[in-house]
Amino acid sequence: MISKRIIGLVLCLLLSFSCVSFADDASVSSATGTDTVLSNSDITDSYEEAAIQLYMYGLFKGGSNGFDLSSDSTKAQAAVMIVRLLGAESAVLNSSFSHPYSDVPGWASNYVGYLYQHGVDIAKSETVYGASDNITLNEFLVMVLQSLGYEDVSVATPAENVSALVKKTGLLTEDELSQLSGIDFDRGTMVYVSKKALDVAVASTGETLYQTLDSKNKICQLEEPDETVKYGTVQEIITAVAATAKPDKGSTIVSNAKVNLGVRYRGGGKSPSTGFDCSGFVGYTMMQSGVWSSHPGSCDGVYSRCTKISMSEAKPGDIVFFKGTYSSSHTYTHVGIYLGNGQMIHSASSSGVSISSITSGYWANHYSCVARPTALM
Repeated sequence: MISKRIIGLVLCLLLSFSCVSFADDASVSSATGTDTVLSNSDITDSYEEAAIQLYMYGLFKGGSNGFDLSSDSTKAQAAVMIVRLLGAESAVLNSSFSHPYSDVPGWASNYVGYLYQHGVDIAKSETVYGASDNITLNEFLVMVLQSLGYEDVSVATPAENVSALVKKTGLLTEDELSQLSGIDFDRGTMVYVSKKALDVAVASTGETLYQTLDSKNKICQLEEPDETVKYGTVQEIITAVAATAKPDKGSTIVSNAKVNLGVRYRGGGKSPSTGFDCSGFVGYTMMQSGVWSSHPGSCDGVYSRCTKISMSEAKPGDIVFFKGTYSSSHTYTHVGIYLGNGQMIHSASSSGVSISSITSGYWANHYSCVARPTALM
C-alpha cells in the first residue's frame, strides 16, 4: 500500500501543474526575532529536508524503500543511526565490538557493541537490549545526549529531567519537544533530531558535533540524493507525475537557501553549524544546489562567477549585490539571493539568515545590481 506521505507528495506535484502561485509556508524569524510557531504538520514536513542534509553529509542512507521516513524505527535501527551520527560506521564495519545482550540480530551486533563500549546504552536489562522494540522519543533523546558526552543521563532518568537537559543543550526547543512528544516516533523524527544534534555542543570539548565530525574528516559533501534514493521503489510514481513539473535550478537554490533561515551570522562563516556571513551563505547555497563546486570567497568573488542582468530579467535564484554597507576596498560589500517580488534571502549581521526587501529602506539605498551565476546562463 502506498503510504500517506507518498500520496501527499504526488498531490503536491499535481498542484504544481496549476498556474496559480502559492506562497511558501515556511517558518521564518521576523525582524523582531519572533519565530512563527510550527504546527505538527510543519515539523513533519521538515523531516525530508533533515534527511537530505544528513545524506549529503554522509550520515544517513536510504534502502529499497528510500528514506522511508514514515516507518517505525526499532532500537537496533536507532543504534545504526547513532553510530553514523558519531562518524563511527567505518570502525564498526572493520572491527568487532562485544556486548552482553542476547536479542541483537547479527547485522546490528557491532553497532550496539560499539555504542555499549562508548557509554551509549538504552537496554531493557543487563542481558536484553530490546532490539526489535520500536524506540521512543525519550529513548532516542537519551541516546543522542549520551553520544554527546552527557554521562549523567540514562533510560532510568525521569522523562522531565531528560526534557530539561534537551532544552538546556539546545537539542530541541520547548515547542519542538512538545510537538514531537505528541506524535508517533518514526524514522522521520529520528533524522530530524539527529540533524538538530549536529549543532549541539559536545560536553567534553564545547565544539558542536558538526565541528567535531568535520575536524575528523567525517563530513561528506555529497550531491543531493535523486528520487530513487529518497523514495525507492515508488520512484516511477513520482517520475510519472513530475515529468512535466520538474523544478528549475532557481527553485532548488531558493529551497536550499530557506533551509537555513534563522542560522546566526558570523564573519567568515561558511556553514550552518558555525554561522554564515553574506558571501559564505550565498556560496554554501550555490554549492549545495550544484551550481558551484567550490566557494568563491568574498562578495567580489561571488560576482566574478556571475553575469550581470537587468532587474526586469531577474528571477528567483539570481544574486543581488550591494555597495557601501561598510568601508571596504572591495567593489561589493553585501550579497543575497533573489526570491522574486522585490525580496531577497541573505545573512545579515543584525538578523542572521533572513528575508528582506530590496525595494525600500536600507537595502534599497545600497542596492547595486543583480546577476545570474554564469553556470546557469
